[in-house]
Amino acid sequence: MTTILPTIKPSLYHLRNGIDINEGNDFKNQKKDISNVLKQVCSKSDNLHFLLGSGCSLPAIPLMGNTFMALKRSQPDLNDILGKYKEENKDIEGFLNHLNHGLNFLEPDSYQYNKIEEAFNITKKFILKTINLNYNVKQDDQLLKGDADTLATLELYLRFYRSVFSYRDFNKQVSPINIFTTNYDLFSEVALEKIGIHYTNGFKGFVSRRFEPSVFRLRLVDEENRYKEKWSAVRRFVKLYKIHGSIDWKYDEHDQTIKQSKNVNTDFSQEILIYPTVHKHLESQQSPYSELFREFTNNMQKRNSTLIVIGYGFPDEHINQLISQSLQQDDFNLIVFGNKFEQNAQLFINKHKETSNLHFIGGNFDSENDGHYFNNIIQLLEDGINSADSE
Repeated sequence: MTTILPTIKPSLYHLRNGIDINEGNDFKNQKKDISNVLKQVCSKSDNLHFLLGSGCSLPAIPLMGNTFMALKRSQPDLNDILGKYKEENKDIEGFLNHLNHGLNFLEPDSYQYNKIEEAFNITKKFILKTINLNYNVKQDDQLLKGDADTLATLELYLRFYRSVFSYRDFNKQVSPINIFTTNYDLFSEVALEKIGIHYTNGFKGFVSRRFEPSVFRLRLVDEENRYKEKWSAVRRFVKLYKIHGSIDWKYDEHDQTIKQSKNVNTDFSQEILIYPTVHKHLESQQSPYSELFREFTNNMQKRNSTLIVIGYGFPDEHINQLISQSLQQDDFNLIVFGNKFEQNAQLFINKHKETSNLHFIGGNFDSENDGHYFNNIIQLLEDGINSADSE
């Protein structure tokens, strides 16, 4: 007997002040409305920022919550230490923070300290293994398990950056685009390099690349005409802020510096910097995370700023608070693509339901609650480009 699945009606909501301003429109006009919003902010905002969460790196990398559930199934010995993170709790970064706080208060080398440290390292290594991919796989390679998903995800990032810069190039904008991401993977870096977009990630040097946040305040200039009185800044430029660290960042105990490594080896997971970290020197200085969050705050305060949030489910209270503070500025716009039925999203929407500069967008595209998926948002961006070309 064949089971007939119910048809999902395509419908997108666009919440402002807690009201769906797309209600009553057909799907075609709903998409057009949202594409026009993206077209407007991507081309007109003096300062354009994106916050990319783990949802953007699907299908290559599982959502962190799903990674946590897989970890708990594979490591039953963690049950004694999970506490409130047992069963259906999917907050893996909250669990790491919980363990990190325990290590700060316990006596080093005590039984309980060693037990918590082991749990921390097991969890971190499990995360890193899901991210340690062959990012340079090619379509004509003999694809191994997971390579097809890596290619599919990389294609999404390529389309995303091409779309965004199509708007910026069209309107002759010169301000760099700021990409803030909680992801540890390398999809942004690989995509930017493949399409020839200059970017900085806070590191300087070539043979030995060291973290130096002052690099974010530098710009590339086009000196093709050396006799010009004023050099022009390179237009296609991204500042990439990996606010939770990266799989290719390592702490050098000898130099006590943060370095970027070309060779990622998860067997040495203790050296790799993802948030939070148990390195005592870094813990006391809060580097590099304090500098990166400071950059986030400073950029949100720039005039006529827009932050577009994609693939982020509001799990990090620190980030949520910084976004909430930014919403108090009259010339700041926040566009969130998300699922209004998720608990963290509901809390954020309810907190700001009287805030007119918050746009919360989601709904059904091809299936239930997929309106906030990265591939569908990219389609909306591309639709806006096509409409711009036809005008």
